[in-house]
Amino acid sequence: MTSSSLSGELTVTQRLVETAARYGCRPALVTEHAAEPYSFTELAATIRRAAAGLAWRGLRPRDVIGVYVPDAAAYVLACHAISAAGGIPCPVSPQLPIAEAAGQLADCGARMLLTAQPLATAAIAAADQSWVRQVISFGEAPSATPFSSLLGMGALHPPAARPHDLALLPYVRSPAGPLQPAGLTHVDMATELAALNTAAEISDEDVVLATPPIGDGTSYTAIVDHALLNGATVVAVGTDELPAAAARHQATAAIVPFGLKVDDSNPLRLFAVATLTPPASCSQTQPVWPG
Repeated sequence: MTSSSLSGELTVTQRLVETAARYGCRPALVTEHAAEPYSFTELAATIRRAAAGLAWRGLRPRDVIGVYVPDAAAYVLACHAISAAGGIPCPVSPQLPIAEAAGQLADCGARMLLTAQPLATAAIAAADQSWVRQVISFGEAPSATPFSSLLGMGALHPPAARPHDLALLPYVRSPAGPLQPAGLTHVDMATELAALNTAAEISDEDVVLATPPIGDGTSYTAIVDHALLNGATVVAVGTDELPAAAARHQATAAIVPFGLKVDDSNPLRLFAVATLTPPASCSQTQPVWPG
C-alpha cells in the first residue's frame, strides 16, 4: 500500500485498473455463468466500458446507485463500473425482504439499480416502491436493461476523488431495528485495505472462493477488493457449492457467511463475514415511500 493510496489520491477502482495492467491475462474473476473467466485485462476493460454505458444512461458524478445482486462476479462488475463512472455503489443485501430493499433504495435516493437473476423480479418490485427509474440486469430480465447493452458506448477511465468523498454507501441495522446509512469515504476504504494487507495476506498465488454478497457489504467489499488488488483469482460460488468448487479450482481461501460449516477436508483459509441481522418485527420492514 502506497502513501498515496492511504491519503485517498487513488480510488480502489483506479488501483484495480492499474493492477489489471500488471497482471494482464491472469484469471481475475471466475463465474459459472460465463464460458471463460475474466482476465485482469478483460475485467478492467469491462468495468471501463460499463462505466461509459452507465454515464450514457444518465449516471452523474456522486449519484448513488443500488447494487442488488446474487453473486460475487456481478457484485465486482457492478460496484466498480459505478465507481468508474464517478458514482457511489449502495449494496443492497440479497437477504433483505423486498419492502426493506425498497426502503433502502428510497432512503438513499437511488435512481438506478443493478441486479441479476434470480433477484431480478424482487429488484423490479423494489424499484417500483422507490425512486429507481432504471433497472439494469446481468442476463435477461423482464422490464430491465441488459448489462451487455452498456458495453458499446466507449470506455471511461476511473476518475480521481477527494479523500473524504463518499466511496461506498452500505446500510447497517440500527439497534432499534431499521436500516440506516453508514457511508465509507475513500480514506475509510484505503484504511480497510491496509489492515487486510497485514491480516489477510492474500497474494497472486491464491484462488479465493466468494459466496454471494454477505451482510451490509462493508467487509465483503474490502476482502474481495483486497484479493483482486493482490492478483488473486476470485471465484463466484454458491454456499452449497463450496466443497466441489474448492476441489475444482484448487482454491486456497474462501469468503463465507459467519458460522457456515465448511468441510474440513478442504484446507481453506476462511474469511467469515457477519450477515445482516433480520428486522426485530414486521413493522420495521415497511419501505420509505417516495412522496
